[in-house]
Amino acid sequence: MNWKKFLGVPLLLLLLLSAGCAGNADEKMKIGLLPIVDALPFFVAQEKGYFQAESLDVEFIQFASALERDSALQAREIHGTLGDILAVAALNNAGTPTQIVSLGLGETGQEGRFAILTSPGSSITNPGQLKNVPVAISTNSIIEYVTDSLLLEQGLKPEEIKKEAIPKIPVRYDLLMKDKIEAACLPDPLAALAESGGAKKIIDDTSSNLSQTVIYFRNDYLDENSGNVTKCLKAYARAAAEINQNPDNYRSLLVEKASVPQEALGVFKMDHYPAPRLPEEAQVEKVVQWMLEKGLLKQNYEYGDLTRPGLLPRN
Repeated sequence: MNWKKFLGVPLLLLLLLSAGCAGNADEKMKIGLLPIVDALPFFVAQEKGYFQAESLDVEFIQFASALERDSALQAREIHGTLGDILAVAALNNAGTPTQIVSLGLGETGQEGRFAILTSPGSSITNPGQLKNVPVAISTNSIIEYVTDSLLLEQGLKPEEIKKEAIPKIPVRYDLLMKDKIEAACLPDPLAALAESGGAKKIIDDTSSNLSQTVIYFRNDYLDENSGNVTKCLKAYARAAAEINQNPDNYRSLLVEKASVPQEALGVFKMDHYPAPRLPEEAQVEKVVQWMLEKGLLKQNYEYGDLTRPGLLPRN
C-alpha cells in the first residue's frame, strides 16, 4: 500500500464522470481519506479529541483509490477530502464545483517528495541519460505531471521523454528493485526505501516543489458550513503542531493508518506538517496549464476558481 500512491491513479475516468445526485442534509462532517502519509494530522486530530474540542462531529470514510474517493464526493457521500490539485481541477471539469481550503503537504519541497530513480542494476546516473528511456508512471496523474516537469527542467525535449504505464505503485517499486524496469517515478516513503535498497536517485522535486496535497470541499458544503470548515482546519492545525513536536509518538500510526511499511520507518522520517495555508497561485496555475496541454480540461481555471480564501483559522 502507499502514502501517495492513490494520488497517482489515472484521472481520465474522473474527468468523464458527471455530477452526482443530491444527498441528504447531515450535521456530521464526512471526510474521505486514503491511507497515506499526508492524512496523518486528520488521524491524530481524531485520536486526540481535537475535533470534539471544536464541537465537531467528524466521520472519516476511507477509500482504496482516489477515483473512488472523488466519485463519493461527486455523489455527495462525503463533504471534503485530501487529494491533489489535479483532482480538484478534474472535479470542476466534470461538473462538481469544488475548492481548496488549505494545503496538506508541500509547503516546502521536502514534504511529500517524489523522485525519479533507476534500478539497482542500471548504469544510468544522471537525468540526461534518461533521454528516450521509458520511466514507469501512472498516466494522467500527479506522478506523470512531476515526471514531465522534472525532466523538462533538466533540458529533455517533450519528444525525448518516454513513459511506461504501471499504475500500481507497489508493483512499480517491485519491478524497479528486481531490475525488470530501468526507471520509475515513486513517492516517499517508497522512494526512500528504494534508495536504501540500491536504486539510484536521479532527481527529485525537493528543490522545485512540484507536488502538493490539498484539502478540498464541495462548494455547496462550503457555502453553508464555512464556520465548521474553519473549526476543522483549527483541529487539523493543532494535530500538525503536535506531530511536529513529538514525531516519534506517531510512527506506529503511520504504519497503522497510512500504510507505511514497517521497514520504511528506518529510512523515512516525516516530522513536519505545515499549518493550514492555501497553496501558492503559481503552483495551481502550473498544474492547470499542464492539464490543458494534455487535453484533460475543457476550459481554463483561474486560481480563484479552485481555491476558497478566508476559511483558515487565526493563529
